[in-house]
Amino acid sequence: MSEGENHESRVARLRLRSLLAGQNRLDGDFAVSEFGRAVGTVQKGVASVLLTGNHENGLGAALLWATKNEATSLQIFSDRCAEVLARRATYFSFPIQVFGAETDGVAKPVVPAEFERPTMGEADESFAEFIAAGGADVVREHGVVSGEVNGLEVCRVVRDASGESRLEIGVGAHDRETFQMLHGRTATIESLRKVVVEVAARRAVGAQVHPLNQLARERMLRHQICLAPQLVGAKILKTAQPPTRRSNLKDAMPCCADGVLVEGTEVVATFGVGINPELVVFGADAREFLNPAADLILVVPSRDASGVLQRLAKLLRRSARIVGVDLATA
Repeated sequence: MSEGENHESRVARLRLRSLLAGQNRLDGDFAVSEFGRAVGTVQKGVASVLLTGNHENGLGAALLWATKNEATSLQIFSDRCAEVLARRATYFSFPIQVFGAETDGVAKPVVPAEFERPTMGEADESFAEFIAAGGADVVREHGVVSGEVNGLEVCRVVRDASGESRLEIGVGAHDRETFQMLHGRTATIESLRKVVVEVAARRAVGAQVHPLNQLARERMLRHQICLAPQLVGAKILKTAQPPTRRSNLKDAMPCCADGVLVEGTEVVATFGVGINPELVVFGADAREFLNPAADLILVVPSRDASGVLQRLAKLLRRSARIVGVDLATA
């Protein structure tokens, strides 16, 4: 651990102690553990966790840590996204309270956030036909229209300083900027088709490892399952927007789809690659966002269908099923 990390850890531990003192919960000396992007302690069955980073995705790890340490309830302190965490906490039968951690050391209970449902602008939506003609799948998420190839974004509708909408081609913001420098600001169908063909080849099942097939692997899994929904017991699955906005292409974030199971039951499916406890939390949030009455399945490569996910899924108020699939690129 570097000197900077040591300092941050000490500050976090002191801050947690201060927050607990403000609640009159200090019970003599107590041990504070560090795990992931959080510090925590358990006193009289109550797990107290202060998130120090990646706040929006901290509930799964905190809940897993609390149950592993035999806590009977959990309180989470966060100075970011606390309202979203509070909403997600309501999906679990395990008692969870979420507090906003103020800079003055005072912890304040927060009200669960409402879902944001931004609409698509007409000018942005007008590019959908262009994207489809270029061979990409049209994706609409939180007011943004983009095009994906096997789950990887290859173009996006953006608005310039004047508010005018235009289509930019490329994988991520930096790639889109470079593409404009080389090919100009006006996207053409021919340019988009060339990118689509290249990306499709790199992300095909059985393709050799390449940077283009290591990004958005959960979306690649979703794309493949939507083409063959019977692999997860579904009759039809369609790409659906997530409950929260994706911040970038580089960092992995679960994704979702909705549809109908073979027996006719409506379903929300969420997809992840790797053993990520946040998949369970995200899945419950996605169900509430898309279709609260639906069944929920959590789809992962078979190797990732671990006991960790099973443990967290059992804590949900409404059941969810872990489904492992075997795909060459997952």
